Amino acid sequence: MDGTALFVSVGTVFIAQMNEIDLGIGEYATIIVTATAASVASASVPSAALVLILIVLTSVNLPSEDVTLLFAIDWLVDRFRTTNNMLGDCYTAAIVEYWSKGELAAMDAETNAESHYHNDVEKAADLAPLDTSMTNGKIVNNGDIKVEVEVPPQNTTKI
Repeated sequence: MDGTALFVSVGTVFIAQMNEIDLGIGEYATIIVTATAASVASASVPSAALVLILIVLTSVNLPSEDVTLLFAIDWLVDRFRTTNNMLGDCYTAAIVEYWSKGELAAMDAETNAESHYHNDVEKAADLAPLDTSMTNGKIVNNGDIKVEVEVPPQNTTKI
């Protein structure tokens, strides 16, 4: 929701400058924190930022009547906010994918191995919880499970 946070912050500063109200460092910090929190908590509906800007304006004691000036440009600016939000989401997804390539490859290999051995009793025994009542396994002295598996002969047909 970085586009919404930017719009709310810039809109608040614009209204303050339009009314010739000087903002101190405390007001700027309040604008940043409330705009970020409001944009994260907001619903993804069109023109939700106009409601959020009212929250930020009241937090720094600015006149909320001037929000009506932003209604005229909100339709166009909303498209840019949405583009900015989607671009940020795409960059974040690409970075997370790049950082976790090893983990994703390991998960894919594990999934492929499980699907390859779905009829294999030994693999099923490896995936099953430790149980002493197994019919084809026995516990040896060191606590390991010894599994004996009979492999049926492969039927091969030559053409």
